[in-house]
Amino acid sequence: MPLPIVESNSSGDIAVPQPHPIGDAVSDRSYTPGELPAFAEVMDRVSAAFALVSGADHTVVYANEAFRSLLGIGTSTAVGRTIAQCFAPRDASQLSALLDGANRAGIPVRSRRVERLDGASIALCCSAWPDLHTNGATRQTLVELRPSTDAELSLALQREIAERLLLSALREQQSAESAEHSRRSAAFLAAESRRIGESLDEGETMGAINRTSLPLRGAWCIVDTLTDDRTMHRLAIVHPDATKQALLATLEGRWIPDSSDGFGLPAAVRDAGATTLSARMETFTNPSQQPEVAAALHELAAGELLTVPLVIREQLIGALTFVAADLGRFSPDDVQLVIELGDRSARALERARLYGESIALRIRAESASQAKSTFLGMMSHELRTPLNAIGGYVDLIDMELRGPVTDAQHTDLARIRTNQKYLTSLITDLLNLTKMDGGNLVYLTTDIPARETVLASIALVEPLIAKRNLILATVLCDADLVLRGDRDKVMQILVNLLSNAIKFTPPGGNLVVECSAVEAFVRIRVCDTGIGLASDKLEQIFEPFMQVDASTLGSETGVGLGLAISRGLARAMRGDLTVESTLGEGARFTLSLPRSLDGPH
Repeated sequence: MPLPIVESNSSGDIAVPQPHPIGDAVSDRSYTPGELPAFAEVMDRVSAAFALVSGADHTVVYANEAFRSLLGIGTSTAVGRTIAQCFAPRDASQLSALLDGANRAGIPVRSRRVERLDGASIALCCSAWPDLHTNGATRQTLVELRPSTDAELSLALQREIAERLLLSALREQQSAESAEHSRRSAAFLAAESRRIGESLDEGETMGAINRTSLPLRGAWCIVDTLTDDRTMHRLAIVHPDATKQALLATLEGRWIPDSSDGFGLPAAVRDAGATTLSARMETFTNPSQQPEVAAALHELAAGELLTVPLVIREQLIGALTFVAADLGRFSPDDVQLVIELGDRSARALERARLYGESIALRIRAESASQAKSTFLGMMSHELRTPLNAIGGYVDLIDMELRGPVTDAQHTDLARIRTNQKYLTSLITDLLNLTKMDGGNLVYLTTDIPARETVLASIALVEPLIAKRNLILATVLCDADLVLRGDRDKVMQILVNLLSNAIKFTPPGGNLVVECSAVEAFVRIRVCDTGIGLASDKLEQIFEPFMQVDASTLGSETGVGLGLAISRGLARAMRGDLTVESTLGEGARFTLSLPRSLDGPH
């Protein structure tokens, strides 16, 4: 009759002590079936499938007819082989582990299902009974095979399905936990980014970084910085526990970065800005520390340390060190979170520094511009006095108040007067430019008839039009158009535009002046058939001291202030001055000024 067995658990092995089927009947040594012919004869007639194995590799020393029949092998094939070689390869390691476990425990066990070596579709259950010496050592092991019942197959299938469902549930739980961790990390990083980057002041940004903490219970932070002269400073130590924060506050100014430290900025400097993980004991223990510092650090229940460098434009400027609490450790997710936080802190600090640099550059530029304007204004005033004196003495001599003057001398005096007036106009332009830049020009804004102002401006340049042999083809301007502005400054703009048109138009060319109303503005256009402008010069000509090459016309080009002053005056009166042109085909300058609300429409 079959020997008693027990069912396996979820791991495949459960056993309880059972009687020794062989050891109880024979002496305390191993026997082969040849030495026990009666045993072999009986076992071959038993319907249960049994085999006897021996040794560490579980070599088959006997297999009865039922055992060989179930496996589809002969006697010579079974005996002398290891038991694992009698079954399918995928079951070999499982079967060896089963027998090893039975021998170690000294109790019978039942395995999961195993398959025949030829892969025949028959499911077998395998059980093992160790035969022990009186000293507890295993002599041989009896292995039983039997076909699995439908109930066992059903139970095995249920177990397999349950295991798969459990594994799937565990995976789903792990995925949900990972998603929740990612969500919390993203929310934390977003909040920290807003907090750290809410100011463009470098000092306030560094202060926000100093208050950095992690969403890990008890974790605390150390902030170190590196100055341009490579000096290391410890700016802040922030602990979420008020008691321990008070303890750390006593270390301020005494617990400073040391080049031999295994954490923080010293570690980042040694490892070229790499992120480093280190244990508490090997980092906080430093023989050079003061006894008070060492004693305070000893009281902290500090765990693993994680140092993240702060790098701006490939330059190390500091480091954040986070300390796990209660001898804890950082997970890989924690490390990634800290690395991202360090990167965002560095970017926020870089923005603040760039903003500070831009402010400093703007202040320096404004100071330089103010110094230039002051210098130009002072020199203009100083130059006008001698130039006016020159003009006065030229007039006295030309009037022969100092004695007779020849015709040749009259000609020379006229040339002196022309150059004196030219220099005076340049100085006047410089004065206007400096006053306009400094906001010192006074505007007397009134309603101005557009046609009347245009005709008055043309009258001032008519001698130049005649001298250049140009044709003022048309003046198109409705007498009812009224604009808002300072009349003198509007005429100054128009005279500048007309003078430029005359200067850059070859003899025989045409000039056209026209006015129109477009919505809330009056537009006055001065058009010519002159040399025109290249497209890349259309904005440059409004910059101070920018000149147009008119050497082919033999014209005096001045110093390039007229258009810059004209646009500045127009914009100060809430208007604008623009240009349209094609090289070689003339230009059209448009002065736009606000239309009078009280004038005719």
